[in-house]
Amino acid sequence: MSRFRKSILAVAGLATAFVMLGVVAIPSANAQTVEELTAQINALMATIQQLQSVIAGLGGGTTGSTPVMGAFTQNLTIGSTGVEVMQLQKFLNGKGFTVAASGAGAPGFESSYFGSLTQAALARYQAANGITPAAGYFGPITRANVNQMVVVTVPGTTPGTTPGTTPGTGVGEEGSITADLAATPANNANIRSMTNVPVYGIDIDAVGSDMTVDRADLQLTLTPVGGSAQNPGSFVNKLSFYNGSTLLKEMAVDANSFTKDSSDRYHIIVTGIGLKVAKGTTGTLTVNISTNSISSTDSNRTFTIQGYAGNTNNIRATDTAGFQSYADMSGTANTRTHTFKPAGASTLTVSLNTALTPKASNQRVSSTDGIQKLTMQAFSAKAETGDAKITKLYIAVNATSTVGLPSTLYLTDESGTVLGSVSAGTTDGAEKLISGLNIVIPQDTTKNFYIKADFPTTANAQKASTSLMTNSVQWEKPDGSTASTTPSSEIAGNDHYMDSAVPQWTLVSAPTPTVTAPVYANAISSASSSMTASLTFKVKGDGGSLTKPVIADFGLGFASSTQTTYTDATTIGIAEGGFSALIDSITPSDATVGDGGEYLVTVKATLVSSWNSGGATSVASTSSNYKLVATSTKAVVGGNTITQTWNTVDWSTPFSSTLLLHTAP
Repeated sequence: MSRFRKSILAVAGLATAFVMLGVVAIPSANAQTVEELTAQINALMATIQQLQSVIAGLGGGTTGSTPVMGAFTQNLTIGSTGVEVMQLQKFLNGKGFTVAASGAGAPGFESSYFGSLTQAALARYQAANGITPAAGYFGPITRANVNQMVVVTVPGTTPGTTPGTTPGTGVGEEGSITADLAATPANNANIRSMTNVPVYGIDIDAVGSDMTVDRADLQLTLTPVGGSAQNPGSFVNKLSFYNGSTLLKEMAVDANSFTKDSSDRYHIIVTGIGLKVAKGTTGTLTVNISTNSISSTDSNRTFTIQGYAGNTNNIRATDTAGFQSYADMSGTANTRTHTFKPAGASTLTVSLNTALTPKASNQRVSSTDGIQKLTMQAFSAKAETGDAKITKLYIAVNATSTVGLPSTLYLTDESGTVLGSVSAGTTDGAEKLISGLNIVIPQDTTKNFYIKADFPTTANAQKASTSLMTNSVQWEKPDGSTASTTPSSEIAGNDHYMDSAVPQWTLVSAPTPTVTAPVYANAISSASSSMTASLTFKVKGDGGSLTKPVIADFGLGFASSTQTTYTDATTIGIAEGGFSALIDSITPSDATVGDGGEYLVTVKATLVSSWNSGGATSVASTSSNYKLVATSTKAVVGGNTITQTWNTVDWSTPFSSTLLLHTAP
């Protein structure tokens, strides 16, 4: 007998033993070349070497199993049959290259026949893994690639170990998973989007081993409002599975993708998900769906999703030892419910953003550049019910005279990106249109925008402001219809004062006023109390030299806690015995400072309250808390005298902590 034939018989004997162990499958008796038989012999010999220790220990090995790499020995193509065909289909389904959506070859229904569907799935796997040609033929190159990832188990050894090694130090660890409903996405009764909508989240804990979630059995229920339950595939057209923002698997579905059980429940088994969860950590699997559109005359859809109630092994994961673990996500506690509505309806609300809108300001006009992209105001736009798309915006501009009108108006987002612009024209108060906008505001989202302006070099001794008039924002609903019902009233920005040289005032400190109590000589006498307060300012020249301030440059007064407006000090509060003010300190002492120079100046004021009985035997008492306010400032910069009465609302001290008294003893 030839050596070649002896090798064949020896391998055949061992192969028979391995088949009995469930390790390998005997090739079919098709006509094969010597080269093909030799390749099979080499593969079997490699497997023999791996399993010799197992074979030797069959009589006395411990119970359990051990993972061993490499399971395929045959070339497979159209028409091939057998166990290895079935194992190949399981491998492809497990890797996400699904052989069939349903029926023979589908996950859980793998067959032993190699047909055109198996060939197509294998070709996709080859293309994805750089195997050429990607023709769907399972030959030596593809087999070697697959055998590196395939794990089979051999009885007779301790799980998780290789024979002759310490338990736990083999090819992997055994583990398990637990699963809970994730906090997000939550139930949503007003979904207007139809594309990639998050509907279900599962928190998965990996216990004892790294775990790979590879399968989910999900139950979907679809019911039109006022109607009966339908096949979810009549509405849902795509399922997507995410780990955070990472797409793990995406699959198109239709009515044929879902299985209806005897309890009229529709479910779908999805394999090849590939969510990896590290040992001792929690991973979240998020399910998104895309749906067919709902017309404005159609019914809303109530959609629920959970683990399939007909089989509590809803989520399957594999540990690093190759063993599988299951978790239950069925039952009402693990259900999410959503209502999908027509995308056509939406509303847009526009309002002034006071936090982002600049206060009234002094702006220097450059002799070469004018003013570039000065922020005039900010507004917020919020979409509700559905998405809204801003397409047009009308902006009105007012100035002291037409020379103070801006040259260009801009619409920007918060990052400063210009979304649209328009020439402002030469007509005071005219509304200018920024068209061609394509700004989508997603449902239940608020976005902030700025209106900015360029001013020419001639805008000296001018002030200007912008506003959004009623119905000045035009937008589209998701169905393409337009609306311009926002804002409901004018949204005005603050005035900005422009000149070739301007002062920049800053309040540095404003301590609480101090009060001196009255002193009485006798029961009927004159008495007075006084309050002293101070404000410290920094003033900077912008565009020219700055003249040193004097006390007459400040409009100062005391205001009581009962007042709503602040006026001249001599008419404020109780009948004063006297009011005085002075500059307490100023640095530097120079009469002028150059362009960009600054003065730090502290002004102090005193209010005296007196009472003269005039011989009266009794009087009514009056008292109040007061604070010092600055209602105006004046500065001479570059020859320009600018009295500022704007943006002074914060130029005040706190109210006094004690009362200024006017009373008899």
